[in-house]
Amino acid sequence: MKRLMVTSIVLLAGISGEAMAACTANTRVTGNALTTLIAGNTVCATRGAEKWQEQHRAGGALWDYKKGAADTVDPTKQVGTWSIGSNNVTYSYTGGPSYTYSVHGSGPLASAQRLMVPRL
Repeated sequence: MKRLMVTSIVLLAGISGEAMAACTANTRVTGNALTTLIAGNTVCATRGAEKWQEQHRAGGALWDYKKGAADTVDPTKQVGTWSIGSNNVTYSYTGGPSYTYSVHGSGPLASAQRLMVPRL
């Protein structure tokens, strides 16, 4: 489920099907720009009716926001780790698999709008 989710992650805004074709080397976010985009930020994702938010905290901790830290039923909790290496983002889920993705901008989108695609 996480693999399918992350392949369709969009940060802050939806991206059309046309943007999927724009994932070329010249649209790739790398170096300091990649670190700035990911570190300390939250990825909001959807898959069908499911919605979730993963926080990229300091030290590489990956937290699922759920309903927030104060919620007694479904509180925020750490679900794994994230790291950046070789201009890719790797997610390692506790008790589960790891996935590595490249991050691409898409044409005239604002700098905060990015699409994460699997590294093949």
